[in-house]
Amino acid sequence: MAGGASQQRVLEAGPEVHDITGPGVATFQAPGDYAWFDGGDPLGFDPRASLYHKLLASHNQGVGEALVERLPLKPGELWVDIGTGTGAMVAALQNHARSNNGPIWIFGIDRAGRMMDEAWESASNRGIPAWFIQRDLIDLSWPRGMVDGVTALLLFHLVDDLDAILRRAFQALKPGGRLLYAVSADSNPFVQMIMHQLEGPGDFFKRGQQKIRHHVVQAGFVIEQERTHQDIITVDNPEAMRDLISSIGGPATRGIRRDIVPPSTIPRVFQLVWAQKPSEEAS
Repeated sequence: MAGGASQQRVLEAGPEVHDITGPGVATFQAPGDYAWFDGGDPLGFDPRASLYHKLLASHNQGVGEALVERLPLKPGELWVDIGTGTGAMVAALQNHARSNNGPIWIFGIDRAGRMMDEAWESASNRGIPAWFIQRDLIDLSWPRGMVDGVTALLLFHLVDDLDAILRRAFQALKPGGRLLYAVSADSNPFVQMIMHQLEGPGDFFKRGQQKIRHHVVQAGFVIEQERTHQDIITVDNPEAMRDLISSIGGPATRGIRRDIVPPSTIPRVFQLVWAQKPSEEAS
């Protein structure tokens, strides 16, 4: 049911997308697993969403599963995945919750609608509820002190206003709540290979792992643990690697060089970090 004080309307369950405009409240009158709240502008990944999901979703989910390995969860916890993309981190949380005292509540937030189409479709097969919200992270109205955990998979090196995002995450978390994030390591052969393949100068990363860590600490978080994680991307031939590079929003807009043959196998290296909002905020 959606609407303001003067108006209510019942939305039938099904695959349709319903627009909810203006202020109001959506109330679920019967148990439901998946809802997609649509609104916001694409980040640039949208035109390549299907290809990106096909080529990288399982690899990125592996990074997410490494990030949440040994993460203690309690039934009913609320977790928010920011910059959720095609849902690799949501999938990792769902799988972890299923084998560790689930269920939990999971919300994925991103601006790229087609990416979230992919996330929504794949999430429906995992048995742990997930909801997806298409919004800009800065414009979204965040709750205060209600969230148990926030995850960010391969996001913080790409966004413009990292400080604003971290402030909102810190505000939303309960005292003692966790921020778990994974970013490209400063020495990442996969990224170096991509940069070598792109036309024109420049880097598509806004910042490296050490600067990200500094921003996280400045936002008030305490670093609990950090470690590196490596996986290997293997494709059938160099052209398939070009397709993979072309599926990544930022690099793809630069164009791919044809005079340099990319490798068919390349390692990726990531920094995995657990940070915590202090249990007692300084007065």
